[in-house]
Amino acid sequence: MSLEQHLILARYFHSLFGASNFEALKELLRTCPEERDEDGVSQFCRRLMTCSGRRITSGDLVAYDARIAECEENLRSARPDFRSFRYFQFLALLYTEIYLDRLTSNPEGFAQELTLFAAEHGDPGGEPFRRDDLRRLAFFMATGSGKTLLLHAHLWQIWRYLNEGRHPEGLICRRDGRREFDQILLITPNTGLSEQHLKELRASGIEATLLIEDRESGTGRFWPRVKVVEIHKLAEEVSGDGVSVALDELGAGNLVFVDEGHKGAGTEARIWKARQQRLSRDGFLLEYSATFAQAIAAAGRSVRQSLLSEYGRCILFDYSYRHFFGDGYGKAFHVLNASNASEDRADEMLLGGPLVFYLQHWLFNSQREVLRPFNIENPLWILWGTSVSKRQGRRADTSVAARSERADVARVIAFFRRFIEDREWSCDRISAFLEGRS
Repeated sequence: MSLEQHLILARYFHSLFGASNFEALKELLRTCPEERDEDGVSQFCRRLMTCSGRRITSGDLVAYDARIAECEENLRSARPDFRSFRYFQFLALLYTEIYLDRLTSNPEGFAQELTLFAAEHGDPGGEPFRRDDLRRLAFFMATGSGKTLLLHAHLWQIWRYLNEGRHPEGLICRRDGRREFDQILLITPNTGLSEQHLKELRASGIEATLLIEDRESGTGRFWPRVKVVEIHKLAEEVSGDGVSVALDELGAGNLVFVDEGHKGAGTEARIWKARQQRLSRDGFLLEYSATFAQAIAAAGRSVRQSLLSEYGRCILFDYSYRHFFGDGYGKAFHVLNASNASEDRADEMLLGGPLVFYLQHWLFNSQREVLRPFNIENPLWILWGTSVSKRQGRRADTSVAARSERADVARVIAFFRRFIEDREWSCDRISAFLEGRS
């Protein structure tokens, strides 16, 4: 809640539609059909036109909606399973359209308007917004809310305003005066996510490569090719093994996308954050994370307040897990604590997991068409133990209690062995579940 109270930029955009918070717009848009009318205008756009206190003209709103429709068409032509954006994705893209339009139409005026709004709505003593502050955006999006596709759409949106905006210097402020980025970088926390992004970018028809394999700088005409790199491969100096890239080699006039790059505020995290900002100092930075609030809460007191102010002024849209779960996404859960139960009772509790998992799979495979409107995915079962060994440090606990106590992982492994080898027990317990005798 602390971060939500600081989201001054998001509140400004809510206010453009006469709303004080996201919930008011959610109630308006959530029940809208995800389709367009015979004129090609979305139902979301039509509904927003009914907002009292709206400060966006109908003509501008329809124009923004048409540009979002182009993004949808790009995705549909490349991804056969894609149909349209959900209401919260549409709203995030609409806010981005308005932001980029104002930034490339009148950068100084936009900064002044944001400063005035902040002074009147909860940040009276804050620093004024400057033009350079506006070349950075963040999106607080829950895992599973489609931020990958938003990233792709944001690339197309920025590309359009870079080429068509009256003041493209609002997006890129190079010392040589050129109005184009050096290159497009997508920074990830690990190689697995890099590979996933490569696959997703190409699936959306966007040219993409690993930066390590394609270090060509932006010496010629800039074109929209995304280069993906893990944050730990960006270094002050190139290593001898050839798996890192020097920051100076990349320059500061880049369009930089960062996925889950904010992992706390420790020394290492601050170094990585500084490198991201260095690469986009003269360019544009967009950050995406599901854990901004948690990372800030985990920071030390000395930096927490500055992080709240910093991200409150650059988070354009908040669809964090609270909103995600409230819309019926994610999973509901129920806790059964087996740690203090007898072995038989604990094993019976543990048996519930595989049975529920099996039931979910059976329903998914046998009722797929019935479940399709509910966006049910193929069930995923995650087994998660908190401890492997009860030893602390280098000291071995040789007490009787320690010898009889099993760590979480060992307890689960012992259950699986019993489940597999003791068929009579397993069948009896399953029957008890199915017959209501458990």
